[in-house]
Amino acid sequence: MAMTLRLTEEQDRLLERLAADLGLSKNHAAAAAIELATPAADHSESIASSIERLHLRDRSLLARLAEV
Repeated sequence: MAMTLRLTEEQDRLLERLAADLGLSKNHAAAAAIELATPAADHSESIASSIERLHLRDRSLLARLAEV
């Protein structure tokens, strides 16, 4: 789908620099930036899973801290 993206001069310079750093066209760099800025649909599940792993790993430490 085609669209026009209106940027300030500073935003355009930043996009040009990003594109050069990534070796992409400005169009592809803008698309990549949008994808990176969009949270994954399963972000909440990922956080919950990480917390559970931390609880299991640090169970004894958390118990000691709870006693203080």
